[in-house]
Amino acid sequence: MHRLILVPAVVALTLAACTDGEPALARGDRLWADSSFPAALAEYRLGLAQNPDDEEALARVAHAYAVTGQFERAREHYDRLIAEDDSWTDQAVFDYLDLAERARQRSDRYGMAGAVEAALALRPGLPVDAMAPALARYYASTGEPERALDFYERALTTSPADSVPDLLYEIGEVYVARSDCREAIGYFNAYLTRAPRSDRSDQARWHVGNCSFTLATRARREGDEQEALRRLETTISLGLPVNLLDQAWFERGEALLALGRRAEALESFYEVLRLNPSRTGQLVDRARTRIDQIRFGIFDRR
Repeated sequence: MHRLILVPAVVALTLAACTDGEPALARGDRLWADSSFPAALAEYRLGLAQNPDDEEALARVAHAYAVTGQFERAREHYDRLIAEDDSWTDQAVFDYLDLAERARQRSDRYGMAGAVEAALALRPGLPVDAMAPALARYYASTGEPERALDFYERALTTSPADSVPDLLYEIGEVYVARSDCREAIGYFNAYLTRAPRSDRSDQARWHVGNCSFTLATRARREGDEQEALRRLETTISLGLPVNLLDQAWFERGEALLALGRRAEALESFYEVLRLNPSRTGQLVDRARTRIDQIRFGIFDRR
């Protein structure tokens, strides 16, 4: 159906070009000057079809596609154009950034990212300061942490001071998603230093407590009891996550016991019981066993 509609239009344009003597590119330029961009694009396409090797026609078509918001078609023609003559690179970059900005303004992060990536492919060091936060959030949401972190770092160096805390928090979330708790804690703590009473402060503390527990259990597996104690103290002092507190006290007791600090270990195991008033569950049973072993000197007889 579309093919049947389009063919007569092309024939009519061709006949007009033959009868009025005005080249298609000239007609396109006249229409462009009147801001009739879609009509101008049609003329430019006709001109390119009549002379496929005309760089000027190809450049006009590529630019017109960009101005009319057709990124993929614009990129297709710019790729062709730059392959023949890379002096058109700056025009392509300009158009891609304009497309990206228009996409940002209408909250189209996908369109913005595609246009910015096209520009960066041509000019890798290109500054994209205003769009860096939105791009970082886009890549974080699409599961591309490396790209997200790249743009977050750009955003940190160019954003106003009042935007920095949120960026720090979001970077922490990206590191959590990468299971990199050591880096995540640094960013959440930096966030809390700048925004200790914000809407996200409780969640930031939760992340610090949770990541500290994760690092503590890792340290215990590696035999570093001192590092484990340091991390567990953070979780315990924050009191978060609440559901891990009894486990944190138990692990603290185990680490102290491994270091020969039995009295302190005993206090930790009693804290496990205090946090479980019903006195039921495997963790409670393990804590009781440890308490009995310490009180009756079982470890001393080994």
